[in-house]
Amino acid sequence: MAIFTQHKLALSELLRLIPDDIFKEISQATQVDYYTKVLYGKLMFNLLFYAILTVDKLGQRGLADLYASPHFRTLFYIETRKQHISHSSLSDRLSVMNVNYFKQIYDSVYQRYSNLYPTGKIAGMELQRVDSTLVSEASNKLREGMTCGNEYKKKKMVKYTINFDGMYGSCARVHTDESYASESLALPENVLSHFKQNEHHARVYIFDRGQSSADSFRRMKAKKGLLFVGRLMENRKLEVVKSFDLTFKKFLGGELKQDALVRLYKKASTIGRNGKPVQRQVLTEEVFRVIRFRPENGKEDILLITNILNLQAETIAQMYRRRWDIEVFFRFLKQELNFSHFLSLNTNGIQIVLYMTLIVAMLIMIYKQENQIGYRTAKRRIEIELQAIIMAIVVIQTGGDLKKMEKLNLPAP
Repeated sequence: MAIFTQHKLALSELLRLIPDDIFKEISQATQVDYYTKVLYGKLMFNLLFYAILTVDKLGQRGLADLYASPHFRTLFYIETRKQHISHSSLSDRLSVMNVNYFKQIYDSVYQRYSNLYPTGKIAGMELQRVDSTLVSEASNKLREGMTCGNEYKKKKMVKYTINFDGMYGSCARVHTDESYASESLALPENVLSHFKQNEHHARVYIFDRGQSSADSFRRMKAKKGLLFVGRLMENRKLEVVKSFDLTFKKFLGGELKQDALVRLYKKASTIGRNGKPVQRQVLTEEVFRVIRFRPENGKEDILLITNILNLQAETIAQMYRRRWDIEVFFRFLKQELNFSHFLSLNTNGIQIVLYMTLIVAMLIMIYKQENQIGYRTAKRRIEIELQAIIMAIVVIQTGGDLKKMEKLNLPAP
């Protein structure tokens, strides 16, 4: 049912992009419904899907109210006599549900539709932007998380590290351990994990200055076929092995200042004369390529590091400039899909909501792309179409008799 006549893809068609067979297969494989009488896997999927689309700053009490709402129950044909679920029951369910149920649904949908639209390859290679975003809990009720703030006002936060392919989130992890405060641990872990599953695809991983560990650069370079473009601090200590000709200095509206092969300095522990460990700087055996340029009207140089040797410096810089796309994606998740707010306060529930958010984002992206509209317009029109579908179902179920709406617990118009 398309209420926006200019649309190529209606919401009803969008919802059918995830066939029932997927839910059945994954439910059996993960045993998500084992010992569950009411809050089974697909119902929780539908409830979270509806909540993410329609409610801002949703909490567990709000989720319980949404479950009891006639709109949700009508839309998804909830016929159980249990009209209400306590927020504590929902909290408990989120804390123990098998996360793999939601992850496998996400993976299945991504595999089906990841190649649906071109994502702006450069030099024939797909770009994977990798970055992290932090979400903090103001009420300080988060059970697990990294600490932030001063000693008098500490609160906990969760770190999400995500790969973005230009259309969808392609790999995601939740971090609550303090060690993952360092991007030099979080980002390479995502890169290596994603590459392991996609070794035969031509792609480049792009990340910012957060990843600065020489050892991590070495680990990524050691993987045959893994290509990356990162950024170093402008004053990073390194040793030039070979400098390339800078005949073409002007590019990207700026100035190319260095193109060279280098070795990086890294910290290493040795035993001093007094028998105690001593930190000193040593050079890596591995050689990397660095490209330094000053953008037009820029106040500082940009220093890139890569293991790509066969492309021009300008092409490498163009790849890095596409890193900003993931910042736009994060803003979309936080502003439009409630991602800056915790629905669950335990790690299991947080992971479930992460995968559900990425699934919803994927469907919105498809709806947006097919109908050639913006992010916010796409989400708004999906909400409008949801209400239209509910109204159509009511008309069919009541045969147009408004008195029968009371039996459905729906207000008459």
